[in-house]
Amino acid sequence: MLDDWVYNSPPWLSSSIFVLGGILASGIVLVVLTRLVGAETRRSHNEFTLFTVTNMAVLYAVLLAFIAIAAWEDLSKASDVVGTEASHVEDLYLDAQGIEDKQLITKLQKELRGYMHAVLDKEWPQQQAGRVSDAASPALRDIRVTLAEFKPATSGDTIVMQEMLHSLNELYHARRARLDAAAGHIPGSVWWVIGFLGCLIVGFTALLGMRSLSMHFLLLAGFTSSIVIVVSLIVQLDFPFRGEISVSAEPFEHVLSDVAAAAAPAGAVR
Repeated sequence: MLDDWVYNSPPWLSSSIFVLGGILASGIVLVVLTRLVGAETRRSHNEFTLFTVTNMAVLYAVLLAFIAIAAWEDLSKASDVVGTEASHVEDLYLDAQGIEDKQLITKLQKELRGYMHAVLDKEWPQQQAGRVSDAASPALRDIRVTLAEFKPATSGDTIVMQEMLHSLNELYHARRARLDAAAGHIPGSVWWVIGFLGCLIVGFTALLGMRSLSMHFLLLAGFTSSIVIVVSLIVQLDFPFRGEISVSAEPFEHVLSDVAAAAAPAGAVR
């Protein structure tokens, strides 16, 4: 599919192809309109055409800027959510060391490592493919069940359990926010508006009356390239977990590396 190719290709490659396609399309539009509408007619209406193009371009620029900012903010929020989720997992792992029951510590830490492996090995590839996966949900449920079955024997255990339950609830919230971010993107109706207005502006620009057709094509090609480049950037930002410009799994990898290194002397890396 087209979207798989876009997000699996380097941004410069997909953007370059789209720019070349836009230039070719604008050239065809220019040739067709100059043949359909006479030069004298176009030149006599130059002031009105230029006024229309200028106002449409301003409105279009505002629209693209608004969408680009929204897409960038969604990407930033998704990145923050991933960092928060990984942080809560690390908090749970470290808090578990305050429990008196050593067997429970081992079990909880093993389940927490299993959750991180499930996120990295199963859920993350699905997110990068544009899908949402619940592969780590069983591991998270196991952690909750283990904590729910734990009976604090001391006041210290009670305090630790309260902190861990709070962190676990926050982990659930962060995970849900990550899954929502993976499923969210710019609606198709917005893309239709972007495409329609872009074609409309290019068409009206082609109606300008200029003495040199080659110069007209050069200016139109530059105008079209600018639009296509900005739209290509928005496409790259559309899915927070897809493509080269996406949220990294580094927070989970960093936490998993830390806990694996801490568990290595005990002979339990996974």
